[in-house]
Amino acid sequence: MWFHISVEGRRDVAYHTDGNLLSPSFRDRIKYMGGHKRCSLQITNVKLSDAGMYHFRFETDNQGRWTSPDAITLSVTELQVHVHPQRIGNMFSAGETVFLSCVARGCAAPGRNFALYRNGINLGQSNKLSAIYNFDSQHAGTYTCRPIPPQNVQSPGLTLALGYAPRYTTIQMTPREAVGEGDSVTLTCSSDGAPPAESFTWFKEGESGSVPDSFQPELRLWSLDYRDHGEYFCVARNPLGTDRSRPLLLNVTYSPKNTRILISPKGDIKEGFAVNLTCSSNANPPVQKYAWYKVNGGQPWTKGTSQNLTFASVRSHHAGQYYCTAWNVFGMGTSPTISLIVLYAPQNTSVLARPSTVIEAGSSLTLTCISQANPAVENYTWHRINAADAWETRSGRSYTIAEVSPGASGQYYCEARNRIGAHSSPVLTVKVRGRLKVIALASAVGVSIGLIFLTVVVMISKNMHRVDTENLGEEKQCSPVVDLPVDDSQFSGSTSEMFYLKSTKMSDILEEPEEIYESSHPSIVPLKEAAQSAEEQGKLNYITSGEGHKHTSRWRQEAQRWS
Repeated sequence: MWFHISVEGRRDVAYHTDGNLLSPSFRDRIKYMGGHKRCSLQITNVKLSDAGMYHFRFETDNQGRWTSPDAITLSVTELQVHVHPQRIGNMFSAGETVFLSCVARGCAAPGRNFALYRNGINLGQSNKLSAIYNFDSQHAGTYTCRPIPPQNVQSPGLTLALGYAPRYTTIQMTPREAVGEGDSVTLTCSSDGAPPAESFTWFKEGESGSVPDSFQPELRLWSLDYRDHGEYFCVARNPLGTDRSRPLLLNVTYSPKNTRILISPKGDIKEGFAVNLTCSSNANPPVQKYAWYKVNGGQPWTKGTSQNLTFASVRSHHAGQYYCTAWNVFGMGTSPTISLIVLYAPQNTSVLARPSTVIEAGSSLTLTCISQANPAVENYTWHRINAADAWETRSGRSYTIAEVSPGASGQYYCEARNRIGAHSSPVLTVKVRGRLKVIALASAVGVSIGLIFLTVVVMISKNMHRVDTENLGEEKQCSPVVDLPVDDSQFSGSTSEMFYLKSTKMSDILEEPEEIYESSHPSIVPLKEAAQSAEEQGKLNYITSGEGHKHTSRWRQEAQRWS
């Protein structure tokens, strides 16, 4: 047997009669050349790792063992052709610059000269780098190195080839017909290159970065979504370069998606200005029909294919929530609801009086200003037009008078204002009713009772006067006559100062005007003088003036004297 001790000190079995005991590094490269007296060993395809010391040893059947004390040292010089830059397959594109050199390693390497050969043709001594500029097909071939002076030794051959970057890169789609949402499709990238393309990358137009997990010639897209619609391209790559395919449109059909409303102009929209609402939707094929709705508005505002809803002069009643729908042959898409906000000055301003516009004196009165505005009313101003046509102003949405006096009667209105403008309410008339009506009624009732009483007294007195006269006549017949002078003028005054008082109803007492106060009383209007019979007098209610009372008293005194 032969065993080998490497430069690193590792021990390997180079040869053994039992082939199973050979080290793998020597297998198929060792041939035993000896006999009974010779122990020669042949090593083919020598490697740099074969360098080291070799020992011979034999063993007998009787357990005899002997190892040669002397070792044979093998020195190996490794000769190779090196190329720069390195390429897979040693393929270079036309026009490249390539560097070649002969490299020897081992004990015989120092100081040796080498020659470079291409396809067996000597290219000259090559102790340093040999450059090939503008590499083309004539530079392709197998290169070797040989030592100088020539020996029966040469390096393994290194073959250089003319290659090219990928070209004619194309994409094919399977199936080729149109696909819809939920379908699957396969895209295949093919290219011509030397060496062949070793990697592929897939991209989608309009997106940054490559398609995830797409570094194979085939791109499988399962259960297509509307987002998969678009143009795809692939990039093929080999050591000599890259090539990009033309884009292929993956036409995925789908119903309208991402339907939304765009408002122009943006920002605050004032009443009277133009505003445009656009229904935007992503669909394939494109949207064929639009419809507009206003929340709580019932039927669509617009039917047909109009994509825009335009208000040439927007008004406050146009404000509200809108949404649109878009249709194509595959279905419908509905937008979210958006709010159209219109800014406008106060309008429909009015005044609300509580409890009423006609109120009793001493009560509480609250006037409230009501107005519609956007933005909301920022301040309110109250105005009053009094009897002197003067103006009074107050602020606040409500104007309260805790105790109303007759002087509070008048005309009121309010003005509402925001940053867009102002608006005034119509004038509201407030009437204050004092206690004068009650006082007048009580006075009338009292006067009526007094008059009735006086009438009864006068009638009784007259009746008594007749009785007394008759008695006097009888006495005149039976007794001496006594002449008593009677002054008729005493009665003329009471008769001439009689007044008629019409029976009074509650409705006949007028409400006092604003300038009448509680100390005022209704006037008593005298009627025409007339002598009334006793029956007519009994049918009438009447009052007399103070002078009449005096005459009545005198009449009573004379009557008492005669009685």
